[in-house]
Amino acid sequence: MSHTVEQPDIDALVRRNRELEQLEHDHRRMELIFKQQAHKLQERMKEINCLYGISKILEQIGLSLEDTFQQVVNIIPPSWQYPEITCAQLLINDQSFRTDNYKNTFWKQQADITAYGEPIGILTVCYLEKRPDMDEGPFLAEERSLINAIAQLLGRTSKRKQAEAELRESRRKLKEQNQQLKEKNIALREVMSQLREEKLDLEKRVLANVEHLLLPLVKKMEEHGSNLEKEYLQLLEDNIAQLTSSFGTKISRLHQRLTPRENEICNMIRTGLSSKEIGKILNLSYRSVETYRNHIRKKLGITNKKINLTSYLSGL
Repeated sequence: MSHTVEQPDIDALVRRNRELEQLEHDHRRMELIFKQQAHKLQERMKEINCLYGISKILEQIGLSLEDTFQQVVNIIPPSWQYPEITCAQLLINDQSFRTDNYKNTFWKQQADITAYGEPIGILTVCYLEKRPDMDEGPFLAEERSLINAIAQLLGRTSKRKQAEAELRESRRKLKEQNQQLKEKNIALREVMSQLREEKLDLEKRVLANVEHLLLPLVKKMEEHGSNLEKEYLQLLEDNIAQLTSSFGTKISRLHQRLTPRENEICNMIRTGLSSKEIGKILNLSYRSVETYRNHIRKKLGITNKKINLTSYLSGL
């Protein structure tokens, strides 16, 4: 009995081998794509962490602007593709902030920093060694977006910090001015109080001098004078008494509107002298004295009013 051995299907084996090779190729390609996607995802996470970290730094209360900028610079290198050879420098507001390993090299990215539309600084990120060319020299397009975003944050931070500093300075000046104003008000009240005391003291001394020195002399002169002289001296005595009372303050304002002769007649009217008596003393006609009286009433604003001029002047 004879046996026949089946020959393998060579073509099927070749096809099978090709399929296995294709599967292996596809597997390697997918693995490479997965690694690339994972790398990109890792880079994006680094960028997100960088922006988040910078935001946390900028939110810190009480942190000086200098410390803020230095911390931002320090957080930049770990966020680039090759952190071990990355360094950074920030030039802003005539100040420089840099990482300890900073060195200006050929492989760098830069972004301008602006505030209120004006350039105020520049942010630089450098590689210390050459690396393969990517989208922008050895740098990724995403790293260009990241450095631009950081520059914008720094510009806004500089504006905000500057505004806060100006506000603090304005508040300090306002507080200082308020304190100065309070001190001036206190000093002014003290001066006003002192002036009132000095005024009262002066009034007391004037009244004392008038009472003890001037009036006794007038009395003695009345005793030895003629009738006309006695009338003048009596008028003088009344005027002195009135000048040392509240009348002196009020009548002084009226004197600014009256002529010297009208002032003289006012004083006589106030003492109770009639127009005839005033005319005799001043050597004026009765009609002239009446004319003066009318002028006085007009200047005092009591024309055509049922007001007695003598009573009005005495009440001043």
